[in-house]
Order: sequence, then C-alpha cells, then structure tokens
Amino acid sequence: MAVLAGALAASKKVVSAVQSASSDDADLGVVITLAEPEVAQKIGADPGPGIVLVAVHFTNRTDHPIQVGPDDFILLAHDDGERNHPFSPSEIAGKGALVLHSTTTANSATGRSTSVNLGGLMMGSGAGNHATTTKGVDSQMDDKKAGNDTLLAALKAKQLADGDVTETADGFLYFPLDGKHKLKDLALLYRGRAGKITIEFEH
Repeated sequence: MAVLAGALAASKKVVSAVQSASSDDADLGVVITLAEPEVAQKIGADPGPGIVLVAVHFTNRTDHPIQVGPDDFILLAHDDGERNHPFSPSEIAGKGALVLHSTTTANSATGRSTSVNLGGLMMGSGAGNHATTTKGVDSQMDDKKAGNDTLLAALKAKQLADGDVTETADGFLYFPLDGKHKLKDLALLYRGRAGKITIEFEH
C-alpha cells in the first residue's frame, strides 16, 4: 500500500507559477502572474486587463556575452494554441490606445470574429465553424488616445532590457493573452542566442 501511495503521489502533475529550465548556455528562471491586481501591484501601476506579467532571471553559463531581449520570448497557451511575443511599454501605455485583435489560423476560411472593449483594451475573439490550429494577438495604436506617463515609466523601469548579458539579467515581460486560461495550460518559450528553453508551468 505504501508503494502504491508513493507511485500515485509521484504521478500527480505539479502546477507552479515559479519554474526554471536550462540549455547548454543558460539557466532561465521565471515567475508568472495572471491576476490583474497582482500584475498591477508588481508593476506599481495598473496596465489594465489582458496583460500577463512574467518576471525573468537569465543566467549566462558561458564565458562570452549572450544577447538577450524581450523578442526572444513567446507565451504559449496549449489549450487554444495562442502564441504571443511580449508588448513593449509604449504599446501598452504610450500615446494611443492599444487595440488588440485575436488572429486565428484555421483549416477553413469560414468563421467570424468579434471584439469587446475592456477598460481601454480592445480584446478580439474568433468564432465560427472552423477548426483552429493557432491563435495570436495583433495590436494597433489609436493616436487619438493620450498616453499614461506614470504607467509608461513603471513599465520601462522594470522591463527586461535588450542587450548583452555576461552574468545575469532580470526584468519583466508584458504578454497579451486573449480570454481566460489556466496556469497549467501555459508555457514560456525562449528562442534566442542561448538555444531553446521551454518552461512548462505544469510538470
């Protein structure tokens, strides 16, 4: 009975917002935050709904610099295939309202899309009778909307910087995410100069 209980415990999948993984050249540790109040608290200003915050700790394991930047990362939602690169601070809080449109690659052209205004962010969603293969979010700026200088400064101060890393680098990534997703369905992909690293929040 003790052996069976141990086997059952070992087979349970663990879901954690704190995860790490490595390649031959780098170690990557991350903390993901989904709840809007917690995202706002960690940033120091509220970016509004639809933003997932990922804190990154990158460690260079080589004897030469490695260029690292936000564009090296992708947030993947396994449940619907949505894949998004992080937004820059100016896309979220610069002059102009950020307008988000969900994009879907399907095996049929039949379908429709809708969008709803969520506190200044236009979140789009796809619907119809097609089979979805991948999803993502496109953004456009509305130049008629004034920027939020306080939020912009907070986002810039804490964003993961784009540059050469000789030892370690820390910073935030700001991902758009369309709809509701459970933590266990998400993964962070690093595809940069240090190779490929995939972090699953369920393991």
